[in-house]
Amino acid sequence: MMPAPNDPNESQNDAVIVSVCRTPLTRRVKPPSPSPTSETLLTSVISSSISRCNLPPSSIQDVCIGNVLGGSAAAVTARVAVIKTLGYKVPVRTTNRQCASGLQAVSDVACLIRSGQIECGLAVGYECMSTNTMENSFGDGPDVEEDDGDDDEANFESESLDAIMTPMGQTSENVAAKFDISREEQDAFSVSSHRKAAAAWDERRFDYELIPSSPFSPNNPLRKKGSFPDNGIRRDTSRIRTLPPAFSSTGTTTAGNSSQITDGAACVCLMSRRMAESKNLPILAAFVSYAVTGVPPRIMGIGPATAIPAALKVAGKEVSDVDLFEINEAFASQAKYCVDFLKIPEEKVNVNGGAIAMGHPLGCTGARLVVTLVAELGRRGGGLGVVSMCVGTGMGAACVLKVERRNATSKL
Repeated sequence: MMPAPNDPNESQNDAVIVSVCRTPLTRRVKPPSPSPTSETLLTSVISSSISRCNLPPSSIQDVCIGNVLGGSAAAVTARVAVIKTLGYKVPVRTTNRQCASGLQAVSDVACLIRSGQIECGLAVGYECMSTNTMENSFGDGPDVEEDDGDDDEANFESESLDAIMTPMGQTSENVAAKFDISREEQDAFSVSSHRKAAAAWDERRFDYELIPSSPFSPNNPLRKKGSFPDNGIRRDTSRIRTLPPAFSSTGTTTAGNSSQITDGAACVCLMSRRMAESKNLPILAAFVSYAVTGVPPRIMGIGPATAIPAALKVAGKEVSDVDLFEINEAFASQAKYCVDFLKIPEEKVNVNGGAIAMGHPLGCTGARLVVTLVAELGRRGGGLGVVSMCVGTGMGAACVLKVERRNATSKL
């Protein structure tokens, strides 16, 4: 039902979204082939974001950028990108909550707006996994004892220091083993991700969110040759079921049912409802709630199963109230488990495909999922949406957004 013109649940201090955009998600490029730079990814989405709502750079009071693999250099890269696009008077900081970094940036900016500290800010997520690899960024990790008391690798709920350092691929195997997620189920989930993503591009559902200056923009000739801008998507998925296990000789997690290593960036422009209305800007969505929960590190993939109910509780909603979910597909094992555990209808989950088909640029993903969710809910005429993902070291994060039906537009 369409809300009344003066919805009593609305506040002038609400944090609302007025523009969203992203780059294509492109597979990691290995040297000596050229790859995008972090600076290029950032400047492209920041510039596009403010131009979409015709905002002068001086309107932006703060920028929060989520990134995982850039290390201490990420702060300098972020500052360079902001000065180039917005000028030196606009401040910026980076945040790192692993795979939830982009979503954390959205929440941080929303909280600044809700508390009255700022009226307008940008939340950005990016990752250039071609140049900042996980191996180079993490190395051997912190110095933890290999023999931590009576700990056993089969103890999936261990809180030991050693458990925290469980490789991500092994956490997928642990989830599959503990919750009996078969190889066939994982492969079927992956095939579905590719098919949905391919259909979304064929039907031009991603056109709105992609930055217009991209070399892979909707009108680029490459599209006429059958290439997808998000170049990890496969029409032919026949090989997925034949791939060998990637992390254990007896395992079920493969390169085909895991997320891809990818470069990408996404940007969300938020402001107070007061400012958006005063500038007569379309309100694409309202930020409703955010929650982060902790889970056993060895089965960190179950994070969305606890984070989604937590975020919905803050919003005063139930799973059944939600129209669409964007749940990051770090691995098919954990994504399927979370969907099944929460009893979410399949037709509400990742309707345009997910990270198995499109890739998971770590720091970008949270912001990218917000971009895609807002655009799709707007295209459908509005509704309530949830973004969620598991987080390395044992966490889950989730955000609830509302696309107001009177502001939704089929043009998205």
